[in-house]
Amino acid sequence: MNCGTCCRNLLEGREGILKGLALTAKETSLFPQDMVSPLTATGMRKPEHVIDYQLNANDCPHIDETNECRIYDRRPLMCRAFPYVQGNFSVKCPIFGSRFKAGLRISVPMPDAEVEASQKRDRYFQNRLRKYLKKRSKMWEFDLATKQWVARAQRI
Repeated sequence: MNCGTCCRNLLEGREGILKGLALTAKETSLFPQDMVSPLTATGMRKPEHVIDYQLNANDCPHIDETNECRIYDRRPLMCRAFPYVQGNFSVKCPIFGSRFKAGLRISVPMPDAEVEASQKRDRYFQNRLRKYLKKRSKMWEFDLATKQWVARAQRI
């Protein structure tokens, strides 16, 4: 299905913070520099080590008018995983989202490629976190609405 829903309305308010599509450091090169912002960082009194990044645009610049992705073979892991994100179906998917929101059991097996992409994205984040999250440091998230960092977790 080429509805393009997953490529539009990417900005989401979650836990009081406006966030965009999560990107790895390497994936940032797929987008114009002004469309990429940091997403998560670690640090003691301020963000010091960026863990991952985000697309700060509501619509992906690579979706065309026929809902085809111009960089399909190189698309980010989050795009490859859709609609399977962090072990759940995305509520944004028109096929699975309404069922998931209604609490209905979804018994459709996800293709291996989507599951693998989701797991790879999770491993990337966890590895970066292990590398940079030190004792007494905090997790920080960049709020696209205010263009400011917000401390999210207590000190470790």
